[in-house]
Amino acid sequence: MYRSRRARSIENLIKTIEKLSIDPVYDTNWSDMSDDIKLKCIGKLEFKERLSLRCTAKEERSLVDSQKIKFNRGRFWGDEEDLGFQLYCDNKKMFSKCLEDINDGFELMKYIKKIGVFENLVISFENSLTNHEQFMTDDGLFTAKTVEFEHGDVDNVIAVLRKLKNTVESIEIDSEITTSDEFAKLLAISNIRNVPYWHIQDYEQTDSLHKVAQMWIHTKAKVGSTFQVSVNKNSSFHEFWEHFIDRIVSKTDKRVRIRTNDPDHHILLERGFDEVVEIGEYLTQYFRLMVITAEMNESEYNDDCKEWILKLDPEIYDEYDSDNSFDNLDDFYHEE
Repeated sequence: MYRSRRARSIENLIKTIEKLSIDPVYDTNWSDMSDDIKLKCIGKLEFKERLSLRCTAKEERSLVDSQKIKFNRGRFWGDEEDLGFQLYCDNKKMFSKCLEDINDGFELMKYIKKIGVFENLVISFENSLTNHEQFMTDDGLFTAKTVEFEHGDVDNVIAVLRKLKNTVESIEIDSEITTSDEFAKLLAISNIRNVPYWHIQDYEQTDSLHKVAQMWIHTKAKVGSTFQVSVNKNSSFHEFWEHFIDRIVSKTDKRVRIRTNDPDHHILLERGFDEVVEIGEYLTQYFRLMVITAEMNESEYNDDCKEWILKLDPEIYDEYDSDNSFDNLDDFYHEE
């Protein structure tokens, strides 16, 4: 009898515990959830789902717009008729759209700027962004680590650079920067003055090297600051060392090293190809400018320039691999 009562008591206790362990029943209607719970849910949604949710009510739009989303790549392109977007997460395309209504396109861009955190942002606009009031008056800023400009004039580049947060670490410009006046406009942009790395591909003047170095001297640029340029005219190398002749620490056919106003910092100019390489109807040369420590020894220089040239012009070696034109760069000394 005692064992029977004990067994029943244990059985009843187990049933009671089982009832207590049942999850409580929640009202799962979206409108009844707290903002904290909604925000957690929004954080799990993909981009297209967020777009749909923000269209349901003003309150939901505010919540959706407050949540950031990381993109490893984003590409914006446009002309006078269309505005297009491609967004990637984890290297997979998650959104692609081309809008024929420019106003709708800039409205979507405004949202993407607000919530997007880009590892890499690519800009390719054929028409001038300065002609679009929606873009110019929008005070939202892009958040990006690296930015690439594929096409467009200097005004487009400047318009976007002014709408970048100062988190940008790399700026790559393959646009129509052709005159000294246009280059001067770039140097006036704070993101250009402070970015750790930037380059211009196919610049048509010879003044970029000494102007960037002069800017770095004035702004006391940090060690590691790097500028690269491919130049479609001769004499950039000569113009640089002639401009800083009173600051020269050392000079060879491949490099010029100069002092800055900071005794701990020097600026080093390196020429990637010692031969002027003919590409089509242009004469192209490759240069890298860096802020280095004054203690850096010449033995620490890296003579292998292929890696940094490929960053500037990814296709250059493909054009010449067939005849091994650049297998031995030391064969290409050239006096300017």
